[in-house]
Amino acid sequence: AAQPAPYVAPAAQPTPAMPAQPAAYAATVAPGAGAQVAVARLVSILKDGSDGQAFPLKEGSTDIGRSEGDIVLADDPYLSPRHARVRGASGRFYLRDLDSANGVYMRLTAPADLVSGDHILIGQQVLRFELLNDGELPLGPAHLGGVLAFGTPEVPRFARLVQYTTEGVGRDLHYLYRDETILGRENGDIVFTDDPFLSRRHAAIEIERSSKRCRLKDVGSSNGTSLRVRGERELVHGDHFRVGRHLFRFDMNAGAGR
Repeated sequence: AAQPAPYVAPAAQPTPAMPAQPAAYAATVAPGAGAQVAVARLVSILKDGSDGQAFPLKEGSTDIGRSEGDIVLADDPYLSPRHARVRGASGRFYLRDLDSANGVYMRLTAPADLVSGDHILIGQQVLRFELLNDGELPLGPAHLGGVLAFGTPEVPRFARLVQYTTEGVGRDLHYLYRDETILGRENGDIVFTDDPFLSRRHAAIEIERSSKRCRLKDVGSSNGTSLRVRGERELVHGDHFRVGRHLFRFDMNAGAGR
């Protein structure tokens, strides 16, 4: 029997805002996809929050990309040619970034530990979390000829967020010194007033100084808080992840072709 050709999305006008989701689109499924029974699926989430096209998942690898793979999204300029992989094995599914330029972002469902170098996505903001090294920590009060220097008290900084722009470089630095730092559009310690995709209070970073542990959590935002995937991450029913400007939901035990 002839095997179906991979599913390829038709070219469309790209939107400049990374979080913006296309109103509707089509995609392509890998050859041989119909030879197995689908035990899970990826569902595209449209701009209005409704379900879009569904892509069946089976044992083995399902690759997502702009021009290569099993699900091809040719309308997305933020995708690498072969961007991400969903791997099915023994009834479980795993998500991996294929060394893409812009990464794969998983939406948080619970607080997550941060390590230095992690990338956070809230609204249109891409923020790199960095712990300060010993040379960047406060030095303590200065003495000028035996006299304490007079000035603004030193803040005990612990870490920072580097704001990345569409130019691919870090721009603004936001130092973290509170036990809890709130990020948002209007209310909080770090605000991005020109980002319409952010909630007023969107996310928080908690610091435990004694253990040097940092956690990221969502604080009830509308669009969620996402963390860039490192290595391979197991998917559970209801997980949401973003590749480029496309948001997907992972459904387990879903019927094929719905």
